[in-house]
Amino acid sequence: MTAAGDTILVTCAAGRTGRAVTGATAARGGRVRALVRRPEAAAAARAAGAAEVATGDLESDDDMQAAMVGVARVYHVAPPFSTAEATIGRRVIAAARAAGVRHFVFQSVYHAQCTRMAHHRRKLEVEAALIESGLPYTILAPAMYMQNLAVEWPEILATGRYRRPYSPQVPMAMVDLADLGEAAARVLTGEDYVGGSFELSSAPCLSHAGMAAILSTILGRTITAEARSIADWAEKAPARFGPAAIEIYATMCRHYDEHGLPGGNARVLAMILGREPTGFAAFAKRFVAERLGAG
Repeated sequence: MTAAGDTILVTCAAGRTGRAVTGATAARGGRVRALVRRPEAAAAARAAGAAEVATGDLESDDDMQAAMVGVARVYHVAPPFSTAEATIGRRVIAAARAAGVRHFVFQSVYHAQCTRMAHHRRKLEVEAALIESGLPYTILAPAMYMQNLAVEWPEILATGRYRRPYSPQVPMAMVDLADLGEAAARVLTGEDYVGGSFELSSAPCLSHAGMAAILSTILGRTITAEARSIADWAEKAPARFGPAAIEIYATMCRHYDEHGLPGGNARVLAMILGREPTGFAAFAKRFVAERLGAG
């Protein structure tokens, strides 16, 4: 177990993944130092359970060295669709080595081997750098977040259409972000998973058409899964997505259109959690209750 007082650094701690990992780790008694880029993000990190907050830029050697002072373990999650992800990963690893970090956990991605997708390729580069660094490491490779449903939720409610920019028939491995947070916390506060690489997925693997059928049952009305064009998605993309990130995302969608994200074996995640992972039906019931309860 993590020694009392050990500090665990979580990068990108104000994002949804960072908050989930921070909260679950704090719940298990871990002391989290949240690394955020902007001072105004500190409140979100503290609300998630961080004991302290460091402000710094992942692209600054000085900031990374400062963030690592007194750190025993690191959970590194990169900014989404960053073209600098491989460089950032190597920088964080180097700072961790210099600081004598005892355990480095890297959040990679399900099917990092599918290097046609640039963000998969860059994560695979970071995996290699971590393995070759000499640091005690763990690599976690989560599938698609079930919480991605939130992006389409307003349109689902308004029109009954569940539209994604790829085929609604391809199989997609998924994981509940809450399960990922709990699994990460167990890895960070123990020794059992040091030196391993683990894919994290629920079961079964579902297409978006399958997800829509489950939503139809929960909502009591027909929800239809449809493909939307990447151009249509790009017009409404989040403001933080620049042209490079949009192209990375578009390439990912083209890959999904052909292959989906197949797999969906839940045994590894069940082993880490000590229970069966949350399936999409259970997640969707919880999600709908939360959203409709909130009005």
